[in-house]
Amino acid sequence: MLVVALSDSHDNITAVRKAGEEARRRGASLVLHAGDWVSPFTAKFLREAVGEGVRIVGVWGNNEGERPYFLETARRYGVEIAGDAAELEAGGRRIAVYHGTSPVLLRALVESGIYDVVIYGHTHQAAVERRGKTLVVNPGELCGCLTGRSTYAVIDLERLEVELAFL
Repeated sequence: MLVVALSDSHDNITAVRKAGEEARRRGASLVLHAGDWVSPFTAKFLREAVGEGVRIVGVWGNNEGERPYFLETARRYGVEIAGDAAELEAGGRRIAVYHGTSPVLLRALVESGIYDVVIYGHTHQAAVERRGKTLVVNPGELCGCLTGRSTYAVIDLERLEVELAFL
């Protein structure tokens, strides 16, 4: 099972559309967004690019201002917003998603041993590491606004392997 992980899209609709199209092209079954979507319409454009039949789950970052309207818009387009953090099971793996604003909370998720995969964002720096049995993935910034590179991650849940991809 393939999962596409995104973070820090910051309203870059062109990048959101391209990443969604790549998720569809690659046959991803699940798209996870680790926050800083920013505006509610981002959920709409991601759904349109990914298409129907692919689950999209996201969490809040530190830049979503209009949360009630965002939730309404996300629901309308079949995008699940889990709140500040999400935990789910996919492909037989336990996954946690958190924006990453608190290093203490992020470390607790990673070191708990509960999750096979922990996905976070916030730093705008793509990173992949293993800590014990846990695969820790920061897909970097989809927006490309700080590093000049629009990145996302493709995670093979069967092999627990990650490809950092560039738009």
